[in-house]
Amino acid sequence: MSLQDTRIRIENEILARQEKKYSEEEQANHLMHLLMEGYPLLSAATIAVDPDGRNVSVFAQRGLSGHFIKEMYSRVSLPVIAQALKGEVAVSGFDARAKDPSFRLEHEYKTLYAAPCRLQEETLGVFVVDSREADLLTPEMRRDLLAYARLAALFLALRNLRGKISRVPDVDLVTGLYTFKYFHEVLHREMSRGKKFGHAVSLVFVKIRNLREMNEVYGHVSADNALAEAAARIRSMLREVDYVARSGGNIYLVMPGMTKTAAAAAAKKIAEAMDASPVGQGEILLQLAIGVASFPQDGDTERILIPLVESMVHESMRKGGNAVSVYGG
Repeated sequence: MSLQDTRIRIENEILARQEKKYSEEEQANHLMHLLMEGYPLLSAATIAVDPDGRNVSVFAQRGLSGHFIKEMYSRVSLPVIAQALKGEVAVSGFDARAKDPSFRLEHEYKTLYAAPCRLQEETLGVFVVDSREADLLTPEMRRDLLAYARLAALFLALRNLRGKISRVPDVDLVTGLYTFKYFHEVLHREMSRGKKFGHAVSLVFVKIRNLREMNEVYGHVSADNALAEAAARIRSMLREVDYVARSGGNIYLVMPGMTKTAAAAAAKKIAEAMDASPVGQGEILLQLAIGVASFPQDGDTERILIPLVESMVHESMRKGGNAVSVYGG
């Protein structure tokens, strides 16, 4: 079978598998398997590299031992990978690098080819194959191997994209804040971290009053605009590390590493800002009823802490105006 026939067969089989539910790692590993079957190789591997180029991980491979892979993670760098990140590497014939023990993956070889896996000017990893065949790297073979490197880059990019999508939080379309679902995920995560590292986590609830009245008098567009303005006002007065979510007329704040005293001070600044520059239309102004409580001072579980903060919101509603109530304060 000619090189062209081999490449067409491999590409067709990989493309046909796209219709089935295989992960990107499974697809990439199958590609490595087909390369080992189709060409006289010692190993074929796709090495993922993080954006700064410091950490590497084996994304897909055939022909490398588990022992080698384990040792590879403990090395500071591999020269062949470092060089391949910059551009194509082709070692054959009398090239001295073939005799350099540091310039290889696991095997002694007579031919090695490596190329960066790039997509839209971003280097995602390195594709590497090696062989005991001294005359393997003909121009046609190099062209085919570069095509496989590009195919491996697509699998790396899809894996990275899937990971990014799974980490993207739900965002409220009106305010640009996180959704209530994401608030619960964040609160659970930050309280778990607080327990592990021994730092406080403050919880602040904000009830936005008079939204219904604004909607009835001026319509939902005006009410949404006022809500978005109030949300932006609140967000602007918080730290970058604070999480802000919205559900209906309520806004929820998770403040990692912040004591109750500091959270209460931040809440009071928000109330004062609303007093100084009211948000609303005509005679209808939005008002904030704010409640504050903290982990671990007031409770060590979400089930305990959330009702405490809600009770403080009700207390602020009884006070009227832009008010803050702090549990135990």
